[in-house]
Amino acid sequence: MSRSVKERMLAGEPTLSGDPELGEIAARSRRACYAFNTAHPDDETRMEHLRSILGKAGEQFWVEPPFYVDFGEMVEIGEKVFINTNCVILDSCKVTIGNDVLIAPNVQILAAGHPIPANERMVYPFEDEPDRMNFVNLAAPITIGNGCWIGAGAIILPGVTIGDRTVIGAGAVVTKDIPADSLAVGNPARVIKKI
Repeated sequence: MSRSVKERMLAGEPTLSGDPELGEIAARSRRACYAFNTAHPDDETRMEHLRSILGKAGEQFWVEPPFYVDFGEMVEIGEKVFINTNCVILDSCKVTIGNDVLIAPNVQILAAGHPIPANERMVYPFEDEPDRMNFVNLAAPITIGNGCWIGAGAIILPGVTIGDRTVIGAGAVVTKDIPADSLAVGNPARVIKKI
């Protein structure tokens, strides 16, 4: 039995960006993010725009606009999570954010990527829409454990797991797993001490 492009994407297999099913999910997410980002700050229903697209969200979580997520439905957010301004989540694969997590401004959580060899990531115009481009995506899940603090401007790349109670320093680029109870900084991020 043939698997859908979404199923192959979630399995980490190469997929083309122009799949109609994924396009509709992404369009729904863009509409919800737009409604959330442009809602009046006193609008008590503002968070419902995000809840409508997220795969799972705790009762107590808060996001400061602007916020962007590719699909939304592959994101699971735990309880007592605070996400500060200008967060970007590319959820071409599952993104799990545990409980009691703080995410500072300008953090990028990127479960999506592209092949390294140029001939494998080529951009192709759509035959019926020559102004739109189709390209190869690769994805791998990201997990942020309970009690973590992700510092301002940090970038978390595909396939990374950050252990419980870990702090990722401002501007760090997380390219590999970081164990629990660690402070990791730099580009690429490395553990500088246990906490």
